[in-house]
Amino acid sequence: MNNKISNIDSSILDDLITGRVEPYIYAFSTNTIPNYLKVGDTYRPVDTRINEWKKLFPNLVKEFSAPARIDNNTIFRDYTVHSFLIDERGRERLLPSTYSNIVYYSKEFFKNATIKDLNDAIIDIQKSASENSGKYQLYTTKRLPITFIYKRNLNYAPRPNQVATISNFKNAVNSGCTNLLMYAVMRFGKSFTAICCALEIQVSLILIVSAKADVKNEWKKTVESHLNFKDYIFCDTDTLKTENNYVSANLKQGRKIVLFLTLQDLQGQETKNHHKDVFSCNIDLLIVDETHYGARAEEYGRVLLDSNLTKKEIENELQEIDCSEQYSCEELKQLKSKIRLHLSATPYRILMGSEFTKKDIISFCQFTDIVDEQEKWDNEHILGDNTKEWDNPYYGFPQMIRFAFHPSKLARKKIEELKKNGQSTSLSDIFRPKALIKTRGNSYKLFKHQEAVLDLMQVIDGSKQDDEVLGFLDYEKIKEGQMCRHIVCVLPFRASCDALEYLIQNNLEKFKNISKYKILNIAGVDALDKFPEISNIKKYITKCEIEGKKTITLTVNRMLTGSTVEEWDTMLYLKNSVSPQEYDQSIFRLQNQYIKSYIDEKGDEIKYNMKPQTILADFDPARMFTLQELKSQFYNVNTEQNGNSRLEERLRKELEISLIIVLNKNKLSQVTPFNILNLVRQYTKDKSVIDEANEIPIDYNILSNELILSAIQLLSPIDSSKGLNFIPIEEEDDDYDDPDSSGKPPNESDSDGKNKKDENKYDEPDTLNKKLSTYFSMILFFAFLTDSEVKSLEDIIRELPKTEENKRIGRNIGLRKSVLQEIQNKMYPFILSKLDYKIQNINSLMRDNTLLPIERAKIVMNKFERLSSSEIVTPTNVVKKVVNLLPIDKFTIKNKNIRYCIKARRILMYSI
Repeated sequence: MNNKISNIDSSILDDLITGRVEPYIYAFSTNTIPNYLKVGDTYRPVDTRINEWKKLFPNLVKEFSAPARIDNNTIFRDYTVHSFLIDERGRERLLPSTYSNIVYYSKEFFKNATIKDLNDAIIDIQKSASENSGKYQLYTTKRLPITFIYKRNLNYAPRPNQVATISNFKNAVNSGCTNLLMYAVMRFGKSFTAICCALEIQVSLILIVSAKADVKNEWKKTVESHLNFKDYIFCDTDTLKTENNYVSANLKQGRKIVLFLTLQDLQGQETKNHHKDVFSCNIDLLIVDETHYGARAEEYGRVLLDSNLTKKEIENELQEIDCSEQYSCEELKQLKSKIRLHLSATPYRILMGSEFTKKDIISFCQFTDIVDEQEKWDNEHILGDNTKEWDNPYYGFPQMIRFAFHPSKLARKKIEELKKNGQSTSLSDIFRPKALIKTRGNSYKLFKHQEAVLDLMQVIDGSKQDDEVLGFLDYEKIKEGQMCRHIVCVLPFRASCDALEYLIQNNLEKFKNISKYKILNIAGVDALDKFPEISNIKKYITKCEIEGKKTITLTVNRMLTGSTVEEWDTMLYLKNSVSPQEYDQSIFRLQNQYIKSYIDEKGDEIKYNMKPQTILADFDPARMFTLQELKSQFYNVNTEQNGNSRLEERLRKELEISLIIVLNKNKLSQVTPFNILNLVRQYTKDKSVIDEANEIPIDYNILSNELILSAIQLLSPIDSSKGLNFIPIEEEDDDYDDPDSSGKPPNESDSDGKNKKDENKYDEPDTLNKKLSTYFSMILFFAFLTDSEVKSLEDIIRELPKTEENKRIGRNIGLRKSVLQEIQNKMYPFILSKLDYKIQNINSLMRDNTLLPIERAKIVMNKFERLSSSEIVTPTNVVKKVVNLLPIDKFTIKNKNIRYCIKARRILMYSI
């Protein structure tokens, strides 16, 4: 090269002058990390960047370089190429654990990546840009992400149940309600309906707040794709960062805004600069999405603590929970909103409180309601000559078939061994890895009970047979119906995902069906590095479906709230459930419509239902039955149909829509409402009255009632370690025969003349809650001891004064009719229903004529497991041991009915 310019040697400038340089993608290899390509980008000369890397890897070889440009105004980054390598070519990132002695770790090394991969990546990125598909993130000359805008081409009308919700919203707002709840099942279309609500009252500024960042794209798609919402501009926190006054500036110009923020965006000790504009605005409609979800991290953390995890292990597990600690954060309270609309499919705990009255709930729609509407439309229209099946607005909602199986034989044997050794015996314990965080020996990739897990997976696969589990993946009709194509497997710990992936990949020859699936570990210890973007996970599954490949997605919590994967059609639930909310949110990930359209040359369209049925396999039948009963209770309370007779009707309806199949001694059978109610009642047998009382939620409304407060102030807080200490009522002080017993508080002076109300007036809220639970236990004791049949608190009030025996029990326990009547009148319906169910179940146990006397006695002992702080009921196994120690051969027993009494502090009687 001639380094001279007009006789001037300019060679010195070669290393100094760079001028305008195009952005480049580059790649190099190095023997230090064999079989990997390092793929990066640079905005300086490639050789300059390569030379910098040579300081760390002296023997590197430059393999590739190419411009990272679409046109003069649009460029792309290296991580755009990375996503192609991972999603399209299946290349794996270098992990910190792969090589222990490398001088420098970078996650931009890709195993077995080739130069052809890189050329194909650039071609695909350019193709995506020309088609405006939104597949890759692109940048303008300002180096800002190009905002992908969905094509606005949808024009469907709201379904009838959505129309009813919109009407309810408008009526509630017109009547002055400002804090509303849309309670609708997953797949209802809450985001679309919510924007329709906003449109109905013509609002200009909508703020959507969610604890789940994952749901942003669902909202973006809703706002940008429907023709009805053409006047709204969708924006998020990235938009605000480009222009701090973006919202107010657009509002002044007459534009309408839909702003999406996460709670993580809003939280902080000081308001961020780009949020100050939002806090200064008057928000027409604040939508709180997934309103049940806010406290999930804290709740899940408590569950993990109960699993004996260390602080470090808990922090590792919580990395997958992408939500803030609570929805009631101060930042949310400071937002100036005219109307707040909460959206949730599972607001069970919320409804146990009193935040929302009946008139505040604008929608109550369950999956059975959708099926009812689907059937109604068919009955009214399907026989029309010009009617097509897919004209039904509810076309394509799948039916869920639920399998309630016990674990396989080897897993059951392991559970029994653990139980005998006094160890925890839950499903999560079977699927617990040897380590929950990454270890040098990779023990986090091995289950504690590896053989038991392998056995269960082989049975599910159909490679092994078992009396308690159907190998449904090998069931011919499931194969013929092309079901179980895309399975999501819900596991207890992040490392469980790694362990199951490792187990499957290292035992492929032992699986005749699972071996044909692609494994996507989206929640393992390194999963967030492998699959950082949920959109890419969805695209990968869609790509596999197009190519005819099946997938198994391994997760713990990720993508189980607010995410839709159309292809998911089967779920294996292999962990303990945290709550009904978590369980329902998880299993309803399967219940979306999945429709494929076929269009002929004339433009006529056929819509093919790709997913008419889904499968849920739960390996804890008691959990499935109990949560089904609880969900039916919630429905009945919402429709004001209380009582167990109504509960049975509701269960029957639910089981018609979503049937449950069990396997017992090689025979499959369908579960009935009687089976569910009977199992729940059997479960109740083993619980003490104190346990039952503690399960009844606290109603803070009744704690403000003077009569009720006076009654519970006299009591000791409930404490299972100290038993129960009731305060009896003298016969002359009861109000059982008083026709008007609704007024005066109980006698509040003790034998020393002290006023106990004054003495306890400074009770902390937690103490008051426990005292109220004590009063609940008194009610349950009456239901347990009375000979009368009672199914509710109302029944107890009616039966209490009817017999002398009931009066005696009531006085000894300390019940007053006036207090019971106040509780009946003031208690929130959801909680009263819970109390009523407890009353009926506990009463029916002692009235069950099918029980033998010895079984009835055992139930009594369970209910009274502790009589005081120093007196407990002797466990059955201890009683047997004591009896076996008696010198029976020394006694001459002529009367077989003789009973022996052993005197200690109390008389303990053992039957021989």
